[in-house]
Amino acid sequence: MDQAPAANPSLLRRFMRWSMVAAAALLALLVAVLFARPEALLFHPLPHVGTTPASIGWDFEAVELRTEDGETLAGWYLPADPQGALASQAIAVLYCHGNAGNIGGRMPALEGLRPLGVSVLIFDYRGYGESSGRPTVPGTRLDVDAAWRHLVEVRGFTPAQIVLWGRSLGGAIAIDQAARQSEAGAPPMAVVVESSFTSTLELGAELYPWLPVRSLGKGLEYPSREHIATVSAPVLIAHSPDDDLIPAAHGDALRAAAEAGVAPRVDFVSLTGGHNGGHLTQARYRDAVVDFLAAAGTTGTMAGARAAQPSLR
Repeated sequence: MDQAPAANPSLLRRFMRWSMVAAAALLALLVAVLFARPEALLFHPLPHVGTTPASIGWDFEAVELRTEDGETLAGWYLPADPQGALASQAIAVLYCHGNAGNIGGRMPALEGLRPLGVSVLIFDYRGYGESSGRPTVPGTRLDVDAAWRHLVEVRGFTPAQIVLWGRSLGGAIAIDQAARQSEAGAPPMAVVVESSFTSTLELGAELYPWLPVRSLGKGLEYPSREHIATVSAPVLIAHSPDDDLIPAAHGDALRAAAEAGVAPRVDFVSLTGGHNGGHLTQARYRDAVVDFLAAAGTTGTMAGARAAQPSLR
């Protein structure tokens, strides 16, 4: 007796099979792109700056910063509010923002900083906003250094009057600059690190467990836990236990590394809300920041007298 012909696969089975093939091909393409341009994992710039401090009635000066490798960075310099809490001191905050958007999206941070009575220099990394170039880890080191040199060489601030302030990715960039300045014997007045991470590769492996992050991201590493231990300036770490992007364990580990290092003072502030909502610049945390910076103005002057720091390289 002849056998009946085998039934054809159902439409659903064929759809599922081709979907799996398409998903595998897409993943392979994504991995190939990331091997060619791993920076896409870390940097998410926007080109158009839609808002400036003028929109909220503040005086500011648009500045151009020239990096050592020839890029031109756009930034804003905001003079201190004479009515601010720390206006009697000459303090400049060098603000390093996170990995997405550009300075036009940082009005909430500036609104939080203004009542402190500090001058602020905020800038876009290369490839962000109106800054030239393409973002890379080595490039951000040159970028923050150009901003630092602007405060010292153009605005006349000494290192002991500069607060390196970074949020998320900007925290890693601020720590990196503070470590290099400490190694050079000219540490900042203080370092404030909001909602940041111990290591790019450690965080990447947590966020993208399905990608070979440690292979893809070798050129993306900011070893913040290692570097913060060499910062010879007062350090304030701020992190929310409810951070939905960078787990609170990263903030705890940064605090522990700073306390085990050479910082003359380490403070910690527990934020509230998710990663994009738990800003230290909210009013309820302002008193803690004012107390920390007021003390850092005294403690920080002693930082240069501390023992020589180990090499970062």
